[in-house]
Amino acid sequence: MADFKSLAIFVKVAERRSFIRAANDLGMTQSGVSNAINRLEVELGVRLLARTTRSVGVTEDGAGFLERCRQILASFEEAELVLSRARLKPSGRLRVDMPVAFGRLKVVPLLPAFRAEYAEVELALSFTDRYVDLVGEGIDVAIRFGDLKDSSLIARRLTRTRFGVVGAPHYFAKHGRPKRPEDIARHNCLAFMIREPGVAREWQFEHKGVRVGLSPKGDISFTDGAALCAAACAGFGLAQLHDYYTEDAIAAGALEPVLQRYRPPANPISVVYPTARHLAPKVRAFVDFLAARLG
Repeated sequence: MADFKSLAIFVKVAERRSFIRAANDLGMTQSGVSNAINRLEVELGVRLLARTTRSVGVTEDGAGFLERCRQILASFEEAELVLSRARLKPSGRLRVDMPVAFGRLKVVPLLPAFRAEYAEVELALSFTDRYVDLVGEGIDVAIRFGDLKDSSLIARRLTRTRFGVVGAPHYFAKHGRPKRPEDIARHNCLAFMIREPGVAREWQFEHKGVRVGLSPKGDISFTDGAALCAAACAGFGLAQLHDYYTEDAIAAGALEPVLQRYRPPANPISVVYPTARHLAPKVRAFVDFLAARLG
């Protein structure tokens, strides 16, 4: 199959009607140009150029082939130009996957600022709490919690989050405050249900390097963290939630933290993307943007 270099040499010789002039334009030797044309004709099985001692002309077969070659080379140059522009300016469709709650609460509010800066990037966002195969599912960027085990991905730390126990001020006024993790047994604890396998998530505590897990006991359970946070704000009971659910409510005085000295260590939150020799500008722009805003 003819390569682009051979096609370009053929077009140059046909347009200049001279092996010598074509060789000068291409920075090649005359023999190099002649050999390239000979190989192309042998490969195609047709005579493309009519040679005489004084001139070079295009055969009937060569004339039709010449127009096709010009179209191919023009398309290739246009494609190179598109890639060149893409290397300089972020553009194109960017597929991003993120955990449902964190994405809705922390990433979506940042998107207007990203779009204002990178208007030519088209965002395609998916929200899921399952482990996504970036390469297999065609995802450019993903946000993940915890320590990363997939060595085929590049990771950049964004921020971190910790579990904390919270309750509404009027709940504490009525039921008192737990002083130790064991005290939650005397409180109405709002449970977060894990859809698969359908069990309540344990409440995690750690003190002096010792971690314990306790099962929450209460009269309401939830499969949605935002709803759980709203119920805690309404005074239905205690909840153990990630910081990103509760920080605004705590700042507003709607929730108050307890058992602070027993909080488990923070979990890292990272943005990950497949390894690549040349990182697409749209990916780099989004990763840098998240790192600046969430870091």
